[in-house]
This record gives sequence, C-alpha cells and structure tokens, in this order.
Amino acid sequence: MITDLEAALTKGQPWPPSGEIDRITRCIQNEQLFMGEHQKVYLALLHLFSDHTAEYNKIISIFNFHKRLSTLWADFLFGETPKASVSEQPDAPEQKYLNAFINRNQYWLLQHARQIDVSRFGQGILEAYFDGEACHLQLIHPTKYFQVGGADGITAHVIAWLDPPKEGISKLNVRIHRPGEVETRQYDVSSAGKIVSDVLETNIVSTGVDRPLVSVIGNTFTSSTDPSDDYRDIDPIIKRIEARLTRVGRILDVHAEPFLVLPEFSGAFHRSDETGKVVYDSKLKVFELPKDGMPPQYITWDGQLAAAFSEIDALMRQLYIVSETCEACFEPAKLGAQVSGTALRLMLFVPLKKVDRLKLAADPVIRSELQLFSDFENAKGVNGALRLEDVSIQWQDGLPNDFRETVQNVTLLKTQGLIWDEMALKLLFNLEGAALQEALDKLHGTTTQGSGPTANAAAKTTGPVVTLPAPEE
Repeated sequence: MITDLEAALTKGQPWPPSGEIDRITRCIQNEQLFMGEHQKVYLALLHLFSDHTAEYNKIISIFNFHKRLSTLWADFLFGETPKASVSEQPDAPEQKYLNAFINRNQYWLLQHARQIDVSRFGQGILEAYFDGEACHLQLIHPTKYFQVGGADGITAHVIAWLDPPKEGISKLNVRIHRPGEVETRQYDVSSAGKIVSDVLETNIVSTGVDRPLVSVIGNTFTSSTDPSDDYRDIDPIIKRIEARLTRVGRILDVHAEPFLVLPEFSGAFHRSDETGKVVYDSKLKVFELPKDGMPPQYITWDGQLAAAFSEIDALMRQLYIVSETCEACFEPAKLGAQVSGTALRLMLFVPLKKVDRLKLAADPVIRSELQLFSDFENAKGVNGALRLEDVSIQWQDGLPNDFRETVQNVTLLKTQGLIWDEMALKLLFNLEGAALQEALDKLHGTTTQGSGPTANAAAKTTGPVVTLPAPEE
C-alpha cells in the first residue's frame, strides 16, 4: 500500500514504488502459472535432465492444477447465474432497470472473470466509467492497481500503467479515484524505471457520487494487508508432482528407444583408420558385444515407476487437502449416476464451505457496487436510470439439481402443511410473477377462457391432476 501518493509520484522516484515490487512479481508469476507457463516460474525444473532449454521443453510435463482450481471457484459462484433483485415484483421499474444494467454490462460474466482474479491474485478489481451515454464496467489487472492509505483505511484507488517506450521514455498514465472525483495525470518514466518529469497533464472530473468508482473483492481476510492468493500454498506440491511426472516421462521415453548390444561383425560399427578403435554412432543406439559375451539383447533398466506413481498419489491427496478440494470436484463421473444431491453435498462439504466463505466476501461488495453504479448513472443523467436501494443477491450452489430429491422434500413439506401451493411451485419450478400465477390458475382450475358474447364470463376449467410421490422411507 502507498502511504503518500504525492511523494511516490515525485520526480526521481521509481515506478512502480519499491514497496509494490514483491506483490507485482507474485502477480506476474501467478498469471504465468495460470497460463501453463510453469517452466518460467519453477526454474529448478529446467535442470532436471539437460541444460538445453529447447530439448527440455519437449519433455516437460505441465500439471496445470492452478487454472482448474481458479475456474472451479468461479464456476461454483457464478456458473449457475445468481439473481439480483430490488423488488418482489418482477415487473417493477427498479427491477427492470437493474436487469437491463446487468445485461448491458454482462455483469455476471464479468464477475466470473473477476472471481478467477480473486483466486489467482488474491483480489478482483472492478472499475466503472462513463462513456457519455451510460456507465460501463471493466476489470483491472492487479499489476496496474495500487491502494493509497494508512492506519485509517484506504483513501484513494490508483490505476497506473506505462505506455510502450519511445526513445527511452515511457508515458506513465495515472488515474486516481477518490470519493466524488476521478483525477488523471501523466508523467515521463525513463528506461531505468525512474520518474523523470513533473506532472505533464492533469484533469479532474466530478462523478457526482460520494464513493470511489473502484470496487475490490478480496480472497481471504486476515489482519495481514497483503492479498492472499490460492497458489502460494499449493506451489511446492505442484512443483514436486511436475518434477516426478517429468522424470517418469523421461524414463518411458528412454524405454521406448532402448540400446542394442551387437557383435562387431554385425556391420553396425567401423574402426578408426588412425587408432583402430571402434567408432560408435550415437544415432544407432547400439553397443559392441565383447568377445565371448552374451548374445544380442536390448539394454533396459528398472525405473522404479511403481514407487514414482505411489508418490504422485500421496502428493495428490495432500494437494486436495491444502487446496480445500476433493476428487469429486474434478472427476464427478467416478461417483456414479445414482448419487443423490444430499450425498454429493456431503462429499463436497469442504469445497462448499470455502464457497460460502467466498460468498461472505463477495455478497456485500456486489450489493454495494450495484447501488453505487445506479447512483453514478443517476448523477450523469442517464435516460431511464433509477436509484437502487436494498439490492439482494440470491446465490445458487453451482451443483446439478436433483429434481427427484426436490420433489420428495416438497412433498414432505406440503404433507406437513408447512408450505402452500404457491411456495411448492416456486421450489419445484422456480417460477415468478405472471408465470407463477398462470401455473397456480391451472393447478386450481380457475383459468378464465371465452370469446364472443361470453368473453366476460369466468369459466371453470378442469386443471391437471398433480400427484406428488410419497417420500421414500
């Protein structure tokens, strides 16, 4: 965190500030891990077999658990789209405006990508801006984001990036978000990473809202100030698994092309004219059979592959424990088709607890920012914008629906008189508004039909007979 922004942007100071280098380096490395470029981070792997990088890259085994882990949490939270509401009436103007804002900004898709950043970087940053017509949202990479503040909290959010250099000088673009305003600046930065000019350009724009237009979701909240990502704890395990898999792959490659022992008269060798010694051709992968030696044979060796795979299995068990996942998260087919929804939730108890923890971090931020963005559009006079209050988020669990189990539960509640028909239809089919009313009318046989002279008469129709199965013993 930057404690004094003006001092950090003074001529002669480094950019990025020295206190941010470790965080930025970690973000770059985590992005390389996410993209599968593990050999750029796990440098020790490059020396397992050969100093020749090109040769090594042909046999490296990448186990990209990092990407699968980050997408797992995002899928749990946003793969099954949450519902944001400000009114119980789907046709209310505020609800229609909220739905339009979410659709226009592809808000839940943006949140899915943001959650991946929360996992791999420890924080997901969202920025709002006005393009002259409406409010738009964009994700900010953490290497471009800097917090300003101290013991009293965050006082400003800074988004800064360098343009490509020209004649050894790069333009540093700085956007500072404070309550009620956004300030933009520009500086010159040398190839050595030092600010070499006073502020070149500056501009301040009023936002009309009392909060900064930057919203941040963190991963794990502790008393520490540094963001906590999901990769730091699993890195040693992944590095060991990849080293072991690479060695196993190398062993199998060697066994696929074994050496052959042949006698001298086989024609596979020739003697040097100068020394008279046998000259070996390494491309032939053959050795000379000594006189009175064994017959021609392939030379192989025991690579202890069983021990290697046992170690990999042990490492995978530790990986699931440390990452708060389980095998069912990644290979649900092994569970079989008859696993009930309750059984699946019990198997996924630990991952679902982490998802609940992520919801605790995301829910208040998302509700607050939706209210903020609506205030921002109101302040800018966007046509049709309405102020949103008391936004609520209905989260889904991200798991496949077990309709049979749902029917059994609804049947039991209805039998005990704990729910009524309207609630039963909501739980079974997730109906709202006019669709729910239509279903109730058909269920109770009160649909109004008619034409011509009897159009105003209410005709009773016989609704479908709905028989819910009895709960299983």
